[in-house]
Amino acid sequence: MIAFFTKYKRIFFIITAVVFVGSIFFISGQIFSSSASSAVADVGGKKIPYRQFSMQVNRMVSNLRESGTDTNDALVKSVKQEVFRDMVIEELFSSQAGKMDMQVPDFEVAVEIQNTPQFREGQSFSPRLYYQTIFKEFQMSPPEYEAWRKRARLASKFKQLIYTTVKVTPKEITAYYLLKNKDLKKFEKEKAKYADELSKDKFANLANYLLRQLTSQIEIKNYLELREQGR
Repeated sequence: MIAFFTKYKRIFFIITAVVFVGSIFFISGQIFSSSASSAVADVGGKKIPYRQFSMQVNRMVSNLRESGTDTNDALVKSVKQEVFRDMVIEELFSSQAGKMDMQVPDFEVAVEIQNTPQFREGQSFSPRLYYQTIFKEFQMSPPEYEAWRKRARLASKFKQLIYTTVKVTPKEITAYYLLKNKDLKKFEKEKAKYADELSKDKFANLANYLLRQLTSQIEIKNYLELREQGR
């Protein structure tokens, strides 16, 4: 345990040093303009930056192109809708998790960063590569990136909490299996697979129900069309 925290302390010392050096360039160069802080959405008073939205859309579209997919206008529009929805859901879930006093310790984010392949050179974490990658790929400073990862992990914890409340009974598994198959000949062999499918279906239904409840209670403002028009 002592060895872990000694290692963890060193990681954050390095990251802090990188942030300090980087901040000089941010202040002197004014890299981020005021328009970069424009929101693509407002979720209960919490603004989601359009810059962050655009970067995620661009990364998804780029990955699709690299896989040989024809990224026509219809597909790009679909990607934008998917990213927008995911970012709003992440904000809703992380906010609910915060209200329930769920937390993500700093060391969890530090370990995630240390183990992210894009931030490693060989077998070691590279502060230089970390800083360069998050700026190039996300247009974020280390504090911004780490705050984002903390919110994402918080939302994931809330989703995991929802999933743990999902229960399936033997009768439900049997009935679900019969909906997909004519008989029970292979039931015992495939029961675990179908139980997992049913759990995921019930989780999706529960999560969607919860989202409908949250969106009826929390005001969500959509600025995507305005941002796309340059306003």
